[in-house]
Formats: sequence, structure tokens, C-alpha cells
Amino acid sequence: MNRFAEQERESLASHLRRSIRGEVRLDFPTRRLYATDASIYQMEPFGVVLPRDADDLQAIVAIASEMRIPLTPRGGGTSLSGQAVGEGLVVDCSKYMDAILDLDPIQQIARVQPGVVLDTLNRSAEAHGLLFGPDVSTGSRANLGGMIGNNSAGARSIVYGKTIDNVHRLDVVLSDGSRASFDALTQAEWEERAARNTFDGQLHRTVQGVVERNRDEIDRRYPKILRRVSGYNLPELAAPGKKGLHQLIIGSEGTLALTAEAVVKLLPRPKARGLLVPQFATLADAMNALAVCLEMSPSAVELMDQLLLELTAGNLALRDTTRHIDRRAKAIFMVEFSANDPAEVVDRAQKLAKRLSGVPGLITCLTAIEPSIRDPLWNLRRASMPLLYGMPGDRKPITFVEDTAVSPEKLPEYVARFKEILLRHGTDGSFYGHASVGCLHIRPLIDLKSAQQVVTMHRIAEEVADLVLEFNGSLSGEHGDGLTRSEWNPKMFGPILMDAFRQIKRAFDPKGIFNPGKIMDAPSMASNLRYPPDYKPTEPRTVFDYSKQDGFLRSVEMCNGNGACRKTTGGAMCPSYRATRDERDSTRGRANALRHALAEGADLRQRWLHEVFDLCLMCKACKSECPSNVDVGKLKAEFLQFYYRGRSRPLEHLMVGGLPYMQAWLSWVAPIINRIQGSSPGRWLLEKMAGIDRRRSLPPIHFQNFRRWFRGHRPDPLAGSRGSVLLLADCFTTYQEPNVARSAVRLLERAGYTVKLADLFCCGRVWISKGFLLHAKTWVARQAATLAKKLGPDTTIVGMEPSCLLTLADEWPELVPGPDTRHVAAAAKMADSFLAERGELRLRPMESPCVLHGHCHQKALLGNNAGATLLRQIPGVKLDVLDAGCCGMAGSFGYERGHFDLSAKIAGLALLPALAQRPAHVLAAPGTSCRHQIEDLSGRKALHPLEIVEKQLEPEPNS
Repeated sequence: MNRFAEQERESLASHLRRSIRGEVRLDFPTRRLYATDASIYQMEPFGVVLPRDADDLQAIVAIASEMRIPLTPRGGGTSLSGQAVGEGLVVDCSKYMDAILDLDPIQQIARVQPGVVLDTLNRSAEAHGLLFGPDVSTGSRANLGGMIGNNSAGARSIVYGKTIDNVHRLDVVLSDGSRASFDALTQAEWEERAARNTFDGQLHRTVQGVVERNRDEIDRRYPKILRRVSGYNLPELAAPGKKGLHQLIIGSEGTLALTAEAVVKLLPRPKARGLLVPQFATLADAMNALAVCLEMSPSAVELMDQLLLELTAGNLALRDTTRHIDRRAKAIFMVEFSANDPAEVVDRAQKLAKRLSGVPGLITCLTAIEPSIRDPLWNLRRASMPLLYGMPGDRKPITFVEDTAVSPEKLPEYVARFKEILLRHGTDGSFYGHASVGCLHIRPLIDLKSAQQVVTMHRIAEEVADLVLEFNGSLSGEHGDGLTRSEWNPKMFGPILMDAFRQIKRAFDPKGIFNPGKIMDAPSMASNLRYPPDYKPTEPRTVFDYSKQDGFLRSVEMCNGNGACRKTTGGAMCPSYRATRDERDSTRGRANALRHALAEGADLRQRWLHEVFDLCLMCKACKSECPSNVDVGKLKAEFLQFYYRGRSRPLEHLMVGGLPYMQAWLSWVAPIINRIQGSSPGRWLLEKMAGIDRRRSLPPIHFQNFRRWFRGHRPDPLAGSRGSVLLLADCFTTYQEPNVARSAVRLLERAGYTVKLADLFCCGRVWISKGFLLHAKTWVARQAATLAKKLGPDTTIVGMEPSCLLTLADEWPELVPGPDTRHVAAAAKMADSFLAERGELRLRPMESPCVLHGHCHQKALLGNNAGATLLRQIPGVKLDVLDAGCCGMAGSFGYERGHFDLSAKIAGLALLPALAQRPAHVLAAPGTSCRHQIEDLSGRKALHPLEIVEKQLEPEPNS
């Protein structure tokens, strides 16, 4: 429980709202969502504040100092050591203070706010051939402020060093609310600053005195290795040459000041990169080969062990890449070479491969120079941490001794000794990370729900701390001390330096408001755990099957907080977060909300939970792009089933759920219906009654629907020459876009297949999306049994609408587990994929360029190239496949009152700008929602890929 009284919360809220322009959130749901980061810890904060600028930061610090409320700075919330959780006020700079204020390519510097995401900075720098050196694996969501607080490094630190080596100046807010600017000073400049009768002057005097009195102890205690971030950075201040207090604040984990701005160094971006991937029979073989790998001056040497290789093979988004890895390999290195000359990269990779050829235990070496092979392989390593936590079950590879660092030449013996500790305690772990600099991320398998296992964790941590000191290493190589390692700092630094740390802390922060309990005066690393001793969550009865995840609860718990859902570009996850930049609208926020509710045994029908899930578009991007494969779309459907149990449904839910029943008879009066829904009074009425935003145009209903057309259709002469298929004529295509289904039939028949209708009245998608799961379950059980009887051993069910066809493949087996649904799922295939594989169509060249926007479900379950393969078979086609995220429509979501603005905003983030850059392109989109969103918001008509391909059909010679 939080130790602060409710009346203090109200007083703080009042003070803050009068003083800052940013957001002040002290409500119960927000406190729950910010209680965790990516670590094993949980501490409910007093509240959360989201400042808009440095003035807000000053006001926040001044008020917190006056009220003695602790402050915990937070960026992307990706800390693995618990630095971003605390019981005071969380200061989240990621939403508003995320600007690149200036980028000077001549001086090779950038001035940034603390909330700037690393990848965002690097995209801007790339335009000038530059980059920011430290490249953490969480770069898609890691904030520069967090990297400064942690002194982050990344895979290429052997070349670029740590954050401390790449920062010119810090502008900070001190504990009295004043601003200060710190950069490198000569000795004379330092003494001039120290002579000032100011808070700044006092800090320079104190730090100089601490360093002078403890020079010998600093030299004796700090390890002489590159990857050392434990404690405060006193060696940098004891070294000759220029120095500044910014070096002390970097890596101080928010315990000394809040960063308001930073001027960072940019470096030339290598023009060429390449990988050599040696693959070994054992982990020991890999360790013994490390010295050889380092001989060729690589820019990185990254290790992946057997457990990680197995997990990548089972990950939806990564499994295709693992075909490059020999199945016999139990450990691999990714040895990266960088240079401006591509020939040099190839030469060094070849020379290393030759040097390794005689190394014991080497199975094979893969050279990956082409980006199409190199980049996916590199991404395997970047996904390592969250992949591990996505393992089902309670015993997981957790972070608590994952960041130790020793000299690389000592790694073989160190790893062997580390494994002995784990075996002695009855467990094992995963070994991966930055072998090039001796900083391996070793994660023991521990069940934190077991009190005995928590004791084991603490014992392992103590023994590992002793092992690290024996090897003259560092307890932390980049993740920092936080709640995980601060307890062991007295072992590493001794009483003299711990006292020096306290002197510095008292000088900077006399009231102790800046992130207390980190680096010094820490609680036990076994306290404040995400799963406390009294953790007894509810395991509710569900409609979906969660046996693959060991139950609904564990499906929720698979979210470890790594924050991949907070990325702002690339892929589709998470469209609502990208639009709002709000933690509660992220995949992580929703999973955390459910976990808290289950942990407290609470009724899942609470309104605040509904608000958290409301903006989830159920796009399924998290099912594949979340490294832990947390499927929040599925969780939302289950939640809605819980939420509306015994509660009246809104009329719009009933109307959406009734669409499959209504469309057939609406088709009989299509002209009247279309006239009504297209009129202003009709739109007003639909908004009032059905919740459909009046700004939306509804797709017209067709009197000549697909089923009517099909009954009178005369098959192509080639139909049946190669077999038959069952066509899933979904209700949207049948009644609203029959032209798409007609194109599908013509193409399939021309390819030699007889087309039979699957006679499936509805796939159940609309019911699943609104949480009518019991109805969907009953329906699917009946339909699957009927459909399975129609399937021969080689029968394929082909569909045109991704969301409907893939419901058969994805949701059906989890709604009704059994042979019928498994048989149907195995037979289901998108029509464009089927034709690309078996069509052998004769097509005319296409002169106009074409651009494809993939459907989110198709991208998540089949990959972004699934729809592109058929289009590429058109001779001469110039095809762009967009990586433009979600269109924002998501079935009925974008039509609904209250969702229209967000839907349009999502489309405007990437999709609409990408289309505007291609005014002459033919637009292809396999999803009906995507096509209507594009037409509504851009005024341009998009076609289904099947329509485009049909237009290019060569006429048959006899026709």
C-alpha cells in the first residue's frame, strides 16, 4: 500500500493543476498502470504527472520538495531493474517532452528533450548520414532521458561506448526547482563555478571534495572495464582533462536531478554493415571462440543460446528467419562488421569465417550481407528479452543477475562458474547479449510466485555478486542498479565509497525526493515484487481456450512490460497508443489493467477496465509483433464477454451483432436503404440509434448481391480442370462488395478450379469483436461440424476478406477446440495466397504503379507479403508494399460515435501521408474496412488485389 494519505494526494493535485500545463493524474487506474515497468517489481505510485515543458518540470520539483513527495522520472518504462517505479510521483516525459529541438549536421550534435525515442532521433539523424551511437535493443521505445539516467550502451558499445561518451551537455532541474546546465569544464572553469555562492557552486565544491578525498579508493574499487554503470560515475570525475557534473548525473538513475534537455553527440553512420553468424554445438564452444571473433575488430558480437533459438522458432513474427540457423546449434554469435566500404565488410567476414573453420564445436558459419537476410537476423537478437518472458508457465527467465560484466577474455570461465551457481540451486538460465564487451544477459529460471523460489533468487544474487567481484567485474554493465542491484553496492564499493555516494546525494538532494532507494539505502531486492507473497489472483472461467498459455491468467501475465507496444513507427502495434501516446491505450497498459483486476480478485465488470479496453482496435498486431505474443484482441473479446454478463448491451452492439441476419433482407430493399443511409436525416438517425458517427459514409448494400449473381453465373470453360475449392463468401463481400467475390470466382475458375460456396452464413467475426462469445461458440460448433464434412483431404477453403477467413484459422480452434475446427483451420487460405501458389494465370503487363496496404490480421498471421505475392506476378508491375500501420477503421470501430476522430487520426499517422506521396498509384487493399477508410478520408478508391489481377487477365485464345 502507498504510505501517503489521500488528503495529501488531493492537496498535491490542487497545487500541480494550478502550476503546470501538463497532465496531472492521481486516479486509481493510472496509479495501477504505472506501478510496474519491465522489471520484476511493482510499487503503486502516489500519482503520475506528464509535463509539457521544462517550466512544468521546475514547478513539479518545487512542489514535491515543499510537500516532501518523492519523484520517480520515467521514460518508456522499459527499465529492467526497477528504476522507473516508486511510491511517490512518477514524472512521465514521454508524451509531451519528446521534441528534437535542434539537429546540427555540421557540428554533429542534436538538442533533445528527455522523451525523445532513440529510433526517432536516429531516423532524423540518418537523413544527414549520422547516428546516435548507443543502440539499445529497446530503441523503438527507449527514451533518451532514460538512457541518460541509466548510462545505456547497447550492442555496438565496443565502437560507440556508453551514453556518457555521447553527451555534450545536460540541462537539468535541481532539487530546489532551479535550472542548471552542466558540460565539460577545464580545471580553471570548474574552480570558477565552485567559487560561486549558489546551489550550483555548492555542488561543484562538494563533488570536487569527495573525489579528491577518495581518489585511491575510486581507483581500487571501480573495475577497469568498458561496461561498468554501477554506482555513481566517480572515475570520470577523477580522470585528468575536462570533466563536468553531467557525467555524474548520467547513470545516476534520477537520484540527483531531472533532465530537461540534452545536447548529444552524433557520429557518421557506416555505409555498410554485414553479419557473420557462427553456430556452435554448445555454449562453452561459443565462449571459447569469442577471442577469435574479437580479432577482426567487429562492431558487435552478440550471443544467443539454445533457449532463445527455440523461442524465436516458435514466434509468429520471427520464425521464418530461424531457417538460417542450423537446428543442431545450441549457441550462435552474431558478429557484425561495419565500414564505409562494402568490400571491407565482406573481406573481414570471410577472414573470420576462415579463422573459425578449425575452432572446436563450430557447426557452420552464415554470412549475411544483404539487408533482406541481415536485418531479420539482427532483429532476432533485439527481441531476446521479451521473448524469454513470453514463455508460458510460472517459471520464467527473469532479470536480477542479467547485467553483470567482466573482461571478455574471462567470459569462458565466468560463464562456467555462473552455470555452477545455477545448478547448485536447482535451476538453469538463458545466456545472451553483448559478448564483445563481456556483458552477458544471464537470466535464471525462477518462479516468483513461490516464496521458496524468491529465497533462492536472493541467494543466487548474493553468490553472483561475490563471483563478479572475484572476476573484478561490475554488478551492472548497462541496466543499472535500481531495485535489483542496489542492495549489493556495499559489496562492490565498500563503506568508504558508499559514504561518498551519500555525501553527493545529500548535496544534490537534501530532502531525498529524487528516486529514493536506488543506488544506495536500498530495500531488499526480494521486496516490492510484481508477485508479492499474498498474490492469489482469480482464474475466471473463460469461453476461449487458453491451454497453450496455461490459462487466461498466465496469458495476461505473459506481458512483462517490455514496452514494444509503445513503438511509434514500423509494423502496426499499437495503433491506439500511436494516436494518443497514452500508457493506458497500449498493449502493456491493457494487460496490466487485467492483471491488477485479477490479482485483487475484482469483478471484471468494472467501468475503468472498460475504459482501458475501449480504444483497442483488435487489430491482432500484438499477437505477432509483441515478442511475448500477448494477444490483447483476444483478451478484449473475453473481457467484453465478462463485462456484459448480466448487463444490458448498447443498441450499437446489438445492431453490429445482427448484421449477418439483417443484410440478406436489406438487400431486397437496397435502393431504399442506400438512399436513407446516404441522407443527412438518415445519418443523424443512425448516429442517435445505432451509434454510427454521422461523418461516416456507410458502404452501399447491393440488390444484385454475390449469391444472386453466383446462382446465375456461367463457369469458365477451364473450371474444374485442376480440382475444386470452397469459397467463403463472407457477408461483407456478399452484400456490400460483390464485385470482389466475382473477381475471386473468375480468377479461380480461370486457374482451373471449380468454385463451390462454403455455405457458411457467417464466420462469427462480428460476434467475437463485440464479445458475444457464447453465441459465437455455439454458432462455430454447429458450422464447423457441417463444414468439416465437406472437406476432402486436399480441399481448400478460400476467402477474400482477411478478417473473416482468418477467423476460421485463428479463433475457431480456440472457441471450439476439437478435430472439426482444426480441420477447417488447416484448410483455410486467403484467395490471393492460394492463387499466387497455384494459379498459373496468364496476365497482361500493368503500366500503372501499384501500392499495397495490407490488412492487419493478414499481416499479423501471414506476414506483410502475403497479399503482395500475387500482385508481383503481374508482368512489369511496380509494387510498393506499405509499412504504414493500421488504417484505423477496424471493422465497426471506425464507424462508431466516439471512435471516429481516433480512427481518422490513426489513418493520418502513416497511411494517408504514404498514399498522398503516391498520387498516380493504383491502390490495393485486401480489407473491406481499409478500402472504405481510404475512400472516406482520401477520396481515392482502393481495390482488392483480386480485382486488380482480374483486370490484367489475358483473354483465353478461344474467347
